[in-house]
Amino acid sequence: MRIVQVSPFFAPHPGGVESHVRAISGELVRRGHEVTVVTSRYDPSLPAEEEIDGIRVVRARTRALLFQTPLDTGVGSALRGLNAELAHLHYPPPLTSYFATRGLTGHAVPTCLTYHCDLYLPGPAGRVLTGIYERVFLPRTLGRVRTVIVHTRSYGLTSRPLRGRALEVIPSAVDLARFRPDVDGSAVRTKLGLDGSRVLVFTGRLVPHKGVDLIVRALPDLPKDVKLLVVGRGPRLSELHALARRLGVDDRIRFCPDVSDTELPQYLRAGDLFVFPSQNRLEGFGLVVAEALAAGLPVVIADMPGVREVIEPGKQGLLVEPLIQHDLVAKLTSLLNDAPRRAQMGIAARTRAEEQFGLGTVVDALTKVYRDLRATG
Repeated sequence: MRIVQVSPFFAPHPGGVESHVRAISGELVRRGHEVTVVTSRYDPSLPAEEEIDGIRVVRARTRALLFQTPLDTGVGSALRGLNAELAHLHYPPPLTSYFATRGLTGHAVPTCLTYHCDLYLPGPAGRVLTGIYERVFLPRTLGRVRTVIVHTRSYGLTSRPLRGRALEVIPSAVDLARFRPDVDGSAVRTKLGLDGSRVLVFTGRLVPHKGVDLIVRALPDLPKDVKLLVVGRGPRLSELHALARRLGVDDRIRFCPDVSDTELPQYLRAGDLFVFPSQNRLEGFGLVVAEALAAGLPVVIADMPGVREVIEPGKQGLLVEPLIQHDLVAKLTSLLNDAPRRAQMGIAARTRAEEQFGLGTVVDALTKVYRDLRATG
């Protein structure tokens, strides 16, 4: 099939949606499909067209970035020139999929959309714009696609814009060959001075909704041999450094903002326990949680729609009440003090990742959706 994936951002831009689109596109190429990713040219220095891992990447004309949302009005014309047999849109950020559906109007291209999470724009103006978009533009976008995909059923059922819609549930994908329990993280522990410590690890962008500040605030209530490894960068990095100094725990935290994709599995395996206390509906799945499971790590994650569905509570990890620091401390303490239980959960974590989130399993499910779309014309 000639498949086009429409993603607001793509490599080299970091993020869970970008990682998901790159992973499934690469697997589709390996299976013999022709895949083009149409994305924004959010950075004018990026080439208008290139090939990445066998994937053709077309960057559409982008007029501006508003609230970190590309105003990529050229997406529609880019799509019309591709002669695609199927289009797969990814939302949010919001405008890319809207311009894509406008561009495809009148063209007989079967189209599906993965709804990764609800739209969130910060501040009073952001709330007003979100309301307008969800009342006026999003229904037009969803009305022009035949199939809506969500990563977890709980998130889809609790999302206001999706109420009453038939949904396909297909999780995000993990590269099981990269993230494995047998990856050796000991060199990372030694390099960072973590030998002899019990290590909590977080990976992801350092943005407010990830809740990294909650882990930092929990450290003073945990034994002094418990250290925190934070892998990722983002606008909150300097604030988190300042918070750690203010709480007197800066010597117990290792911030690692420059870890490459190749090194990431080693940094994950340097931890004893993965922590992910995300705080709002910007987290529709939590790909990094699935990566931690694949690496064989027990997890403590927020009890939020979408995220909670990645694990079976009590088997691969524990759920924590969002924003409740004392509950996070209690759940972390219970697992930090029970090494046999952590080991058992780690084994169950890998099994769940293999059964639910493997790249092959996810692309099998997507391919079925694609074939059904084409069969119905």
